[in-house]
Amino acid sequence: MTKDNLAARFALLKGGFEPSPDVPFLELNCLIFYYQSMKPIVIKILAVLALVLVSINAHAETIKVCPTKTGTGWLEKTASGALVLHLEGSYYDMGVQHGTLLREQVQHAPTVLKSFLKKKVPFIPVSWSIWLLDTLIFQREESFIPREYLDEMQGIADVSGVNLRLLHVAHAFTYISSCETAAAWGPATNDHNLYFIRSNDDYAVPDPSSDKPFTDLRMVMIYKPKDEVPYMLVNMPGLIGASDGMNAEGIALGNMSLPSKHETAAGIPMQFRIKQTLSKAHNLDEAVELMTQRPLEGGYNFIVADAKIPDARAIEMNAKKVYVGAWDGPAESNTYTFEGKTYSYQPVAGLIMRANHPLSSELLVDFKGHIESKGQNYRTGPRYADLRARLLKLYGSLTLTSMYDQLRESYLQMDYGDAPTEGATTWQVSFAPRSGEFLLAISSGDPMIIGRPKASAFSQPYQRYNLFDLLNAKP
Repeated sequence: MTKDNLAARFALLKGGFEPSPDVPFLELNCLIFYYQSMKPIVIKILAVLALVLVSINAHAETIKVCPTKTGTGWLEKTASGALVLHLEGSYYDMGVQHGTLLREQVQHAPTVLKSFLKKKVPFIPVSWSIWLLDTLIFQREESFIPREYLDEMQGIADVSGVNLRLLHVAHAFTYISSCETAAAWGPATNDHNLYFIRSNDDYAVPDPSSDKPFTDLRMVMIYKPKDEVPYMLVNMPGLIGASDGMNAEGIALGNMSLPSKHETAAGIPMQFRIKQTLSKAHNLDEAVELMTQRPLEGGYNFIVADAKIPDARAIEMNAKKVYVGAWDGPAESNTYTFEGKTYSYQPVAGLIMRANHPLSSELLVDFKGHIESKGQNYRTGPRYADLRARLLKLYGSLTLTSMYDQLRESYLQMDYGDAPTEGATTWQVSFAPRSGEFLLAISSGDPMIIGRPKASAFSQPYQRYNLFDLLNAKP
């Protein structure tokens, strides 16, 4: 190693000692030897930097690396054993990276899909179910899906050996889920920063080839798309859509299903609507514009937040109508009667939340679900009221962790006796978009065997991540 090379590498160390193949561990002694004649303070700084490098690398293990023409993807395992998938470049290349790094898991996806269809509609041959999903849903929505996401699915199929049509069908599912989302900022939080929570509740799909649900393989996916905003989402191997997420511009958003009389496949699918917003929105106005872009396919509540302001908006939509409102919008102070019961809402500065029913009168007239009845959306009304009451008790002192804790406690106190046995809370997340920090818990185990509460995310330990650290990390 030349003197110039050593000097250059020491410059890298002074720049932050980022883990890199250009500065391997074995060269640390050479660096120290070369600079031992320098001032003691410099040697001390170098020693500290060396410890920082050891600390950083001790917290994550690179499993695989996949270089492509426009970027390099890699799969890492955290100290807790959780997987994080890093993707970079064009969407086709990110699909190639995804399919290469998770090839074995992706190859299980069609088997899980077929098993799920066989279980849910046993009176119809699986091949017919796939044809119906492809014909009635995917082919109708395909022209509205941004081209880059079709390219991403193509990339996964090209290297994984999974039939592209089956990947399309896997992305064509529409389902009723019982999610909850809330954003708090300003006077509601202890430091006026914005915090965002979401619970994702859907089917814990079994994998016939293993003893655990395929949904347990959900992981953090870090996207660094070429010429777009970097972002993160949570999903399973082989799937690329988003139902919540956060980007590097401080935008966070989450979805909740809203059963409606006006729903159609002839629009931008929810999962790609959210993904597109994460990749393109730099501020709240852009995020709202992207989320309400027509044509609508409908049947959703959303909360969209911008930590830079900070501020947030509630969005309620079906295939024909859209409501967008701030914390003091008309829906937040609405009163209406539904199925014989009167509901009244009061606005709270710096707090917006939603479950699976509308607060606006515009969307209420098309609502096809229930607010109170058991067995439908897991009683969206009581869930909304309970979480709201918990957040209001801590109003003015809410933090990233306390909001997460209140979401978890709200779910733990629910009665699941009337819920579908295959249903589970598959993940719960709390975002701090300004700092990039987020907390995430993922379900574990088959709810049909060990019970829904025990398998659900709210019964699992959460992992702590930072979006900006993950974006800056190298394999």
